[in-house]
Amino acid sequence: MKKIYTLSFIFLASLSFGQTPIPLIGVNVPYSENFDGMGATETAFLPGWTAINTINGSTLTMQLSDGNTNSGNVYNIGTTTSSSEDRAFGTLADATVVAAFGAVFQNNTTGTISKISIQTRMEQWRQSGNAAVNETIAFSYSTDATSLSSGTWTAVTALDLKEKLTAAASNAAVNGNLASNYTNISHIITGLNWANGTNLWIKWTDMNDAGSNGMYAIDNFIISVTEANLGLIQNTIAGLNVYPNPVTDGTLYITSNSTSEKAIAMFDVLGKQVLNSKTSNNAVNVSALKGGVHFIKISEDGKTDTKKLVIK
Repeated sequence: MKKIYTLSFIFLASLSFGQTPIPLIGVNVPYSENFDGMGATETAFLPGWTAINTINGSTLTMQLSDGNTNSGNVYNIGTTTSSSEDRAFGTLADATVVAAFGAVFQNNTTGTISKISIQTRMEQWRQSGNAAVNETIAFSYSTDATSLSSGTWTAVTALDLKEKLTAAASNAAVNGNLASNYTNISHIITGLNWANGTNLWIKWTDMNDAGSNGMYAIDNFIISVTEANLGLIQNTIAGLNVYPNPVTDGTLYITSNSTSEKAIAMFDVLGKQVLNSKTSNNAVNVSALKGGVHFIKISEDGKTDTKKLVIK
């Protein structure tokens, strides 16, 4: 029989504060995270991400696992192969630790966001010990929370992490990277009224199901703003030209119909701001930035625009 759980929690609201929000800077400018940056040894949360024990509200200390773990906690999960950097972020529940894990994002689009798209991959790294229960790690979001343990949360069942190996009951470790052990999920959340400059929290909440619990994780996470009311705040800058693209010599040029100085903010594909500058004679020095895809937010005379840029 499948159990359906409601999201009602009593938390200590002060214990997951201090997270730096991940900025979302424009429509169709995604933030992505594959958690490989944690490596095979990292137990610190990536920027913007955190986890709590819902039993007492305390922030959890992440541990490492390849599925051969049966203690409740939040985990940096992957194979033990020394050359492997394919990591995932997830949870296993028991009687003493029932985790909620997630992240906080800030609306930096200059408008009010009404729709977001979330995609991720659910990986199962350990079988449960009870085939009679189909485990679910429930997804929810909040636009008024200040932590994982505060605010009003809205459930979105389409983004729940659902047990893949429902017939298994051996409570044995499995490889979550295998196609037989993962499920790709995606959903567009509509009806938001997410104001500019404010935060949105997301989380997945585990439950301590009957019998030994399975281990479930997320990987290849992507969130993107798909619709926002940018109103009169964000307008396409007339005659805007950003070149060369890709940048190969460390200098980027930005011109428009206006001769006004332009404020520049650049972000990498993880949503981290890597540059905050202004144009000088239409030029910006980007030589200190790592190669790869970046997003550049340009402000001029009260107008803003966002462009995709490649640095080589």
